[in-house]
Amino acid sequence: MNKKAFISLMMIALALTLLVSACGNSKGAATTEPPQVIIITATPESPQVIIITATSEEMAPPIVATEPPAAPPTEPPDAATRPTPPFGYEPTPFIAEDSAQGERYFLDEFDNGLDQYDHFIYDITVKVNKIFKENEELEKKIKVELEDGTIEFNIERYYLNYYMIYRPQVYEDVKISVEVENLGFPASQAALVCRYDEELGWYELIVSNTGRWRLYYFDKPLVKWNFLSDGGAEKFHYGKDTNKYTLECKGKELSVYINDVFSQTVTNKNLKKGKVGFSIQAPKSWTTMNVPWFEVSEP
Repeated sequence: MNKKAFISLMMIALALTLLVSACGNSKGAATTEPPQVIIITATPESPQVIIITATSEEMAPPIVATEPPAAPPTEPPDAATRPTPPFGYEPTPFIAEDSAQGERYFLDEFDNGLDQYDHFIYDITVKVNKIFKENEELEKKIKVELEDGTIEFNIERYYLNYYMIYRPQVYEDVKISVEVENLGFPASQAALVCRYDEELGWYELIVSNTGRWRLYYFDKPLVKWNFLSDGGAEKFHYGKDTNKYTLECKGKELSVYINDVFSQTVTNKNLKKGKVGFSIQAPKSWTTMNVPWFEVSEP
């Protein structure tokens, strides 16, 4: 072996010794396996050494998931992701029943009392012309008693009207009837009320004990009685007898019936809807009258 070749081999051996020592003393190594060494010799005279060392990333073990999988969502889907209902489907709305609400159409023979009626007194004297809901002095002049299913009215002063308004329901189109028994006073009269509005007023059919009737629109804000029409009954029971009065309020038309006989239709558009009721009145004398029943029906 010549001198140059010997020196080359010694240098290669020394380099390998230093490299192995450096790899064994490294503290930040990612693995304890020795580096891979590949020696490629081109010629005996000038051997070349190529050292390939695997990186820590290439020798690292595969990553294994240690966290549990996420739970599926429990919230309801958004409206955009909800299934579309079939064509033409309409959900049925929930309607809560009002147990305190009275019947809409009925024949009231007053067997269950008068709790569903509000009442007020109208003093129609020129100096007063005022509605009273609570007035002890006027209440003393009007006696109202319920006896065996009949309301007995005894009004002991002139120009007082006593009204009873059915509280639970409001009507647009409606037909109301009342039976009235006259007990003898000549100026006694009864009335029917439709589309009663506490703020706006009402329509009123007044029938005297002679069979004559008048129809009014009472304008509450102006406290004004607006005359609409009048007429007479073709069939009427005079004196101490019983008669039936009917008022039909339908759209703009107000129709009058006396003892089931049609009398007249009047047109007025001031009031659209309201409550219903009846009245016993003493225009020019004391009044004693009975009301056996009151009926509300569809027109």
